[in-house]
Amino acid sequence: MTSLHSRPVTVRPRPELQALITSDRTLDPGDTLPAKWYNDPGIWQRERWPIFGSNWVHVAYDHQLRNTGDYVTENLAGWPIFIRRRDDGTLSAFYNLCPHRAGPLVFEGEGCSKNLVCKYHGWAFNAEGKLLSARDFGAEAPDDMDLTAIQVASWRGMVFVCLNPAIAPLHEWLGQFPNEVDGVPLESYRFHSKSVRHVACNWKTYGDNFLEGYHLPTTHPAMSRDADALNYQVVYKGDPRWNIHTMPPRDESTFGVFGYFWPTFAFDVFPGGFAVERWLPRGHTHSDLIFEYFFADDAHGVEDIVKFSEEVADEDARMCEHVQRNLDAGIYDTGDIDAAAAEYVKHHNAKLGGVLSVPVARFNQT
Repeated sequence: MTSLHSRPVTVRPRPELQALITSDRTLDPGDTLPAKWYNDPGIWQRERWPIFGSNWVHVAYDHQLRNTGDYVTENLAGWPIFIRRRDDGTLSAFYNLCPHRAGPLVFEGEGCSKNLVCKYHGWAFNAEGKLLSARDFGAEAPDDMDLTAIQVASWRGMVFVCLNPAIAPLHEWLGQFPNEVDGVPLESYRFHSKSVRHVACNWKTYGDNFLEGYHLPTTHPAMSRDADALNYQVVYKGDPRWNIHTMPPRDESTFGVFGYFWPTFAFDVFPGGFAVERWLPRGHTHSDLIFEYFFADDAHGVEDIVKFSEEVADEDARMCEHVQRNLDAGIYDTGDIDAAAAEYVKHHNAKLGGVLSVPVARFNQT
């Protein structure tokens, strides 16, 4: 019978990591997280399951899965998965791993597979992941050799997965966040283009960068001329997992409204379109920064908007790589969060502290 993965990977931290986690050190609400949290492989192993295994993470789109058998693969924080469209039109998702000898069911990327057959030894499974045939095995296949299913759901054309079966369904998990984008006609926009940057920084380094607008005038001078960056606001509405960012527009501004949802999902609203911005970890040292653009058929200046957004993304990627190198240098511990972002970052850091078993009180969250 198809099973849902429910056992997190258990990793024992090294003694020096345990000392960091259990120390009596108190961080001021305006402090950044310690530099070690951005480069220690033990931290990465501790945060993988509670953050990327136990939250809904955006990995694909309905337009990539239009037909029966269409699939998309992803490496989600080190776990190989794939999403597939079934005969009845519903979505299924599994670890991309045959229980026989760990072979893949599909190769990386996108494609169409009318049948689920292991590429390694040819074991066959039905659409629900149940073993149908162990080709020329020479004996009866052991019990419990079905594929391991994972949660999958679509929201407004975006496909999310969650590895932990104990987590609430997507539409419940999203809470009040969908209300914030009710007025954006996402379904009427068509896919335009995608860019991927392989950035040499920890996923949290890029996340910290997204969560504040203090850097805009110096890191993004053109963006700061496009809109009023000096009055950039991060609006926190009670749920520590998400926030809305606003900049007062100038005449014909390209940028103005952004949104973020824990742990690595964001969107940018443009005139006549929007972009999904997400950063998926590739281990503890690198992240893939992914932008996907969607526009209305009658949108104006589309190529200029995309070019502008891509220039801003280049600036962010370059800066985050510099910051990561400095975090790795061993001469920096913690720094200060600007006052405008302090309220949300305080909640964000407390959430990360909870993942690593640091009492929330250590972050002075009140």
